[in-house]
Amino acid sequence: MFARNLVTLSSFVILSGCTSYEGLYAPACVAYAGSEIRLDDGRYVWTRFTDQVVVDENGNEVDPFPGFPRRGQYKKQDYQITLLGADGEPVHTLFLFRFDGDMYLYTAEETDEFESTGERPSCPLNLQAPGT
Repeated sequence: MFARNLVTLSSFVILSGCTSYEGLYAPACVAYAGSEIRLDDGRYVWTRFTDQVVVDENGNEVDPFPGFPRRGQYKKQDYQITLLGADGEPVHTLFLFRFDGDMYLYTAEETDEFESTGERPSCPLNLQAPGT
């Protein structure tokens, strides 16, 4: 338990001085559906994707992700990224982690799981290249 908390704490400490967290975050595995989030100069664009095509009874393609892409501002406080809606209210919170020189965005659920078990998520969002 102590070692797991030490690993988590050291990940946060490493990130506190890191400034190269901006860019495109995409799944760190082959994914047929998921999210991509671009962080750039205090703004974000959150898109969703899938390879599945859904059609209605008339054969028209149905938008699988109404309301996406989402755009707005974000706030960074230490290792926490808060995506804000148009009204300035938080809509989603993510957490920055750095492992082996790579930067990741974890959801709150992935962060809780990592902190309780020490196991890293199987397919978190990974920074593709800083500044991309």
